[in-house]
Amino acid sequence: MSKNVENLLREICFRIKIKGREVLKDFPITPAQFDLMQKLYFTGEKTMTDLSKMLGIAKSTTTGLVSRLEAEGFAERKRKNDDKRVIAVDLTEKGKAVIDKVILKRIEFVEKVIEDFDDKSKKQLIVLLVKLNESMKDYG
Repeated sequence: MSKNVENLLREICFRIKIKGREVLKDFPITPAQFDLMQKLYFTGEKTMTDLSKMLGIAKSTTTGLVSRLEAEGFAERKRKNDDKRVIAVDLTEKGKAVIDKVILKRIEFVEKVIEDFDDKSKKQLIVLLVKLNESMKDYG
């Protein structure tokens, strides 16, 4: 049972991710850069060290990703007010707009997929997904 649930969730997440990334064809952004942008979008500005840890990549790799995003105007580095030695990275409005487009594409895809579900099935799906998500929070 658990193996089937994991498999289904992995396949669903993969399909939604691929559909959303179709938007990236219009932008000079690699999947690794997009992952970094998503982290910033959902968690706010981060230091290079924090980004490296969150993404599980070397700090030098993170620096390269941020440099390319900054050159394209999707991200910016800024000094922290409380400690001028610390550099934080955040998305620019241009970067946020890309993520917004990806999220919209994902939502449209999910809407299309479930449009033939009756209202009861849609509500049951939401209830079960909320329950699953809440249960996962208990396990980290």
